[in-house]
Amino acid sequence: MKERFLEQMIHLVGNPNAHSYLLAVSGGADSCVMAHLFRETGLKFALAHCNFHLRGEDSNRDMQLVKEVATHWGVELFVKEFDTLALQRDSGKSVEMVARELRYAWFEEIGKAYDYIVTAHQADDAAETLLLNICRGTGLKGLVSIPEQNGRIIRPMLAFSAEEIRNYARQNNIPYAVDCTNTDETIKRNRLRASVIPVLKTLNPSLLETLAHNRNVLRQQLAFYQDCMTQQKQALTITQDNQVTVNRTMLQKSRHQKLILYEILSDFGFGAETVDELCDRNSQTGTQYHSDSHTLLVNRDEYLIRPNNSEEPVDILLSSLEELKSYFSVELIENDGNITFEKNNNILYLDQNVLHFPIHLRHWKTGDFFYPLGGKGKQKISDYFTDHKFDRFAKNRAFLLEMNHDIVWIIGHRSDERYKIDVAKTKNYYKICFNGTL
Repeated sequence: MKERFLEQMIHLVGNPNAHSYLLAVSGGADSCVMAHLFRETGLKFALAHCNFHLRGEDSNRDMQLVKEVATHWGVELFVKEFDTLALQRDSGKSVEMVARELRYAWFEEIGKAYDYIVTAHQADDAAETLLLNICRGTGLKGLVSIPEQNGRIIRPMLAFSAEEIRNYARQNNIPYAVDCTNTDETIKRNRLRASVIPVLKTLNPSLLETLAHNRNVLRQQLAFYQDCMTQQKQALTITQDNQVTVNRTMLQKSRHQKLILYEILSDFGFGAETVDELCDRNSQTGTQYHSDSHTLLVNRDEYLIRPNNSEEPVDILLSSLEELKSYFSVELIENDGNITFEKNNNILYLDQNVLHFPIHLRHWKTGDFFYPLGGKGKQKISDYFTDHKFDRFAKNRAFLLEMNHDIVWIIGHRSDERYKIDVAKTKNYYKICFNGTL
């Protein structure tokens, strides 16, 4: 077993002796045997143990066992105790999910000093997870089950069955704790382990080996699928100014529209129901969908996705030229009779004598109007937005520069005709440049 373990480590990390490892050790047979194999092969490691206090004194017993092993071996041990039930109470998540999140977050925190974080998942765990995922409903990723490597997290024990591990523990007198809840068949995983998998093994005595082979094939297929999907995402999406734009027209030409859209939107917390709504009901422009983290807006030939922002828009009051320079590049220019104005919506030209404080930088509100430069008179800001095809996100992001109770500039878009520089009368003028953010 030691030789196969070392082969697996070489497969995962190249030269095992060139790295350091943080081992997640629960006190059970799998993690205790894993730690023993690391020690027997002379690799550099430390131990990490989580006590979730979910099994009364048994939890403390497991913790004590790991402490005794670490002391006996003279290796560094990290221990973290959690009041898991208290943390789970108002989370809306299962105890198992909360414990998993706590465990991995802590491993990442203390594992920064190590090259790899190692968990003791084995072949039976992977088979059980695969079957559970099938029962719940899953895709390729769920069929791959537990990956042997996920970033810095590696799982070398996936090469071994639970039976092999326990036999090795007995042969080498390795102490380990037995979790009494493993016999509780009200837990789905335990029911699979005790009642379902034995039946499947009567159909295929080499069930674990077969599933391991299948997972390897599926892992390669998943990698190919993900490469293809990455190409689709790059072709269909543009990310700019904290907004993702999905080309709706191009997407609708694909035979795999739903699949591709699901892969795009799932990154932002949207589920299959939203995809069905968008594709089957052809949602109208202006329709919004919300996930816990993002808002999706249907906008003509595209979908627009932005992070949710619970903060109210902040309006800004500027009382001096120095304060104005905090938000804009401001240059005072003398009129030498040869004025040239750049055609750039991010620049406002303003007569020095006209500039007056306070200046209010704010979001638009109903009833706002201005006189668009080069236009034919007064226009509501809302009508300007409509004429220039502002989507709802763009409207909410737009800032106005207000002076003397006049809208002087829709910043980055259009200035006001009433404040246009009179070349014949102006002596000095300001060139005020917007850098794209407020």
